[in-house]
Amino acid sequence: MTANTGRRLAIVAVFVTIGLLAAGAVAGVSGLSEMGQPSGDEVLDQTEQRYDVAETITGTATVTVMNDSASKTATVEYAAAEPNKTWAAVTSETRSYEMGTNGTVVWAVGENRSYARELTAESVAMNDSTDPVPEENVTATLRGTSEVNGESTYVLDLEPTNESIDAPNTTLWVDTEDYRVHKMTTDDGTNRTEFTVEETNFNVSIDDSQFAPPADRVAVTTVETYDTYDAAQSATDMDLPEYENGTFEEARYISRPESTAVVQQYDADSENVTVLSATGALRYLEDVENGTAVQVNGQNATAIERDDRAVVYWTEDAVTTGVVVEGTTDEAVAAAEEL
Repeated sequence: MTANTGRRLAIVAVFVTIGLLAAGAVAGVSGLSEMGQPSGDEVLDQTEQRYDVAETITGTATVTVMNDSASKTATVEYAAAEPNKTWAAVTSETRSYEMGTNGTVVWAVGENRSYARELTAESVAMNDSTDPVPEENVTATLRGTSEVNGESTYVLDLEPTNESIDAPNTTLWVDTEDYRVHKMTTDDGTNRTEFTVEETNFNVSIDDSQFAPPADRVAVTTVETYDTYDAAQSATDMDLPEYENGTFEEARYISRPESTAVVQQYDADSENVTVLSATGALRYLEDVENGTAVQVNGQNATAIERDDRAVVYWTEDAVTTGVVVEGTTDEAVAAAEEL
């Protein structure tokens, strides 16, 4: 097993719910100090090595996010295995969901919505050979020792080595005997997150079905890319509009169980124009706010302008057509009238 995949395994298993990539971020220290307490970086390096040698990891953790006005707690069960297999289930008082990947499909299942997408060979290869964080971008300071659930731990304060990075204050509690992670807290000045590991198991047997999308609830989303308008048109039954004042660059055909969409990209005098055609889109547009009624060649349409971009869209014969430009509503309408 490579060091890269080992770091990923440790990160996913321990920090999957809050996306902090602290453990395994420092490398290059071979052992602990011979006399006295180890340094913070030495403890962090030993923690990385502890997870690096694991072929599988399973565990349970409690995550609490709090601020001055509210506090929410969830239970997280997680598993990870070589190569590129991860799973997590999150349960709180208000909702529950699962998410994972078996290396070829990434998926999520919630109470009201499910999602799955095939991974391309390129993305799998990239994920297999690239560290999630650069090495040596975190430094650890040993604050002392403390007990977590009756276990003796080193207490580490983590800071990015790049002072320009605005990272939350992060503290890690690591077992003094076997260097497994027992607890982590982060504080960004507004929200404080406490991640307490209740149980960790290394090198246990995990059936591959643990990481596969539930076949009865999740259908796979596929994405195909086309280099010409004609190729994109031949891939769908929808009549695709063509933007006459721009140069076609590519189109992506996205197929879901409940909808299909074609996203065309055009270059119009160094400005990007996106033309969308989709079935089943109305369910996603029902809750759109701050839309403005406009006309596109006599067709009733809706325009939305946000963050220096504007989109205008309309639905006819169950197909929604949209045009996105880097500009104003008037520019979006003008582009739509050129279809």
